[in-house]
Amino acid sequence: MAEQIAFGDEGDGAALEAAVRLANWRAFMAPVAEDAGAVARHPEVARLAVAILNVFAEHSGSQGLTRAEVLEALVGNAQGWSQDLVGRRLSVLTQLGFLEPYILKSHHDRYVVRPAGLAGALAAERLAEHGGVDELILLLDRARAVFDRSRPDPDAALDYLVSCRNALRVFALDLQRQVAIGTPAELMQSQRQHDHQGFTRQVADLNKLVTERFRGQWALEEAAAALIEAEQFYRQQLMAAADKVVEQAGDSLNFDVLTVAEYTDAAFKGDVALLSRVGGALVADMPAVWIEASSLFETVEGFAPRSRVRVRPPLPDDDSDGEGDGALRRAEEAYERARGRRRLLADELLAGAEEADLTAALYEAGWPLAAAIITDVLALGDDPAEPYTVTVQDGLLADPQASVTYLHSLRLRRTPSPTHPASTGRDV
Repeated sequence: MAEQIAFGDEGDGAALEAAVRLANWRAFMAPVAEDAGAVARHPEVARLAVAILNVFAEHSGSQGLTRAEVLEALVGNAQGWSQDLVGRRLSVLTQLGFLEPYILKSHHDRYVVRPAGLAGALAAERLAEHGGVDELILLLDRARAVFDRSRPDPDAALDYLVSCRNALRVFALDLQRQVAIGTPAELMQSQRQHDHQGFTRQVADLNKLVTERFRGQWALEEAAAALIEAEQFYRQQLMAAADKVVEQAGDSLNFDVLTVAEYTDAAFKGDVALLSRVGGALVADMPAVWIEASSLFETVEGFAPRSRVRVRPPLPDDDSDGEGDGALRRAEEAYERARGRRRLLADELLAGAEEADLTAALYEAGWPLAAAIITDVLALGDDPAEPYTVTVQDGLLADPQASVTYLHSLRLRRTPSPTHPASTGRDV
């Protein structure tokens, strides 16, 4: 049996779009509507009807309530409904018999709720939550009740089997259409509407009862088999919808696939091994170190530099002219040594070719050697005097298991120049 929602509580139905709820309500009322304008175009009217029911349930005396008492009870409501809106809704509910006079006399202004109106409000809430799937659960329960009788009526049993089969087919065909043309967001919403786990068990139980109570009656056995086929078709569409959601939304790391409540439930009840795999393929930066402002101020106020006067370092012994020529010469020599080392590295990476993809070499080198290779190669490519060009691809390569977890593809190419002709040997 499907769990009955609490009166006036929208539950998960609040997650449904207003347009979807209105479409469900209009389709629900279509069989008994006089014209296309019979259903309101805004979901607020349904909430107002529920609020009016709550007023009658909590404040009604032995002889009902007057319109003035209902209006007074709803003054200052959190939704901000005006008295004019409430008055118009009371008039509609009275004309349709949702509210009826306590005494059938002219000018009697005390009203009570007709129970059928309460049933309609509850049905509207179920539509908002599961889009009518609850009614299919109720239909299966009623069919089960027919079979549980001591002397079940074969005609009634056949009617219920056919009705259940047709209802399942309608839901399955709607799901099939959504799988074909629906967006991942629409499919996720459908998955939440069809979040019932008892269909297979209930259909199997009905089929078993047909075998036990009506063995040999071909029409009933054929209807039970058709019901099994309809349930399997319905289940296939549910699986297809879930697969499409995972394919289009799951692979793109769309975390809207589940609701906040479902993530919370998984955190408390999920298997630790499965939960540990959630972020296995994510590339994320380390969180920043949190420093409170008060701690920062205390540190700054307590810090005193060792020396407040900048002192020039002593000149090297070989700096005879006193102008720093020796230091400049040593810097130039160090730069030339670094340039020569980079050329040797480039020749080693090119291995005699004019161009090479360095991605595999970086993966094999691991950190920090890969960082040193990238730095030296980029320095060569940036030096206009060197015959090398470096191309960094836009695509990001990620491998959580490797030492170099993520990088961009890097290509090195030797470009002939007048000062450095292309050769297959070492340049330095």
